[in-house]
Amino acid sequence: MDLLAPRRSTRTVRVGDVGIGSAEPVRVQSMITEDTCDVDACVTAVARLVDVGCEIVRVTVPTMAAARATAEIRTRLARENISVPIVADVHHQGSPIAVEVARVVDKVRINPGLFVYRKPQGRAVDYSPAEIREELDEI
Repeated sequence: MDLLAPRRSTRTVRVGDVGIGSAEPVRVQSMITEDTCDVDACVTAVARLVDVGCEIVRVTVPTMAAARATAEIRTRLARENISVPIVADVHHQGSPIAVEVARVVDKVRINPGLFVYRKPQGRAVDYSPAEIREELDEI
């Protein structure tokens, strides 16, 4: 009895030098939980993940200060000969942050619903077709 579901046909995408999808193996990735502006703690956390076999590391980048810190994290990792693709998680009004951090990471991960997030103005339950269209246009 085959317990594995068949894999869907996909195309390979690259995160740094790591392929994902298609005939590539399942990859090990994780996300650090340290404050991105604490460069020392982040470099240590990434190094620990790489030591245990992590192939891709995600870092949250909620602010421009975190984007600048991510550049320093990348520099320090290179200085310590730690090579792993870094993915920036960008949320909440993140266009300028995404553009800034894209210069120093292998991928930028965006939740499109949060990317154009606006604080709710009340407790709306139903949305008109025009309101839905407006949200989709922004995304």
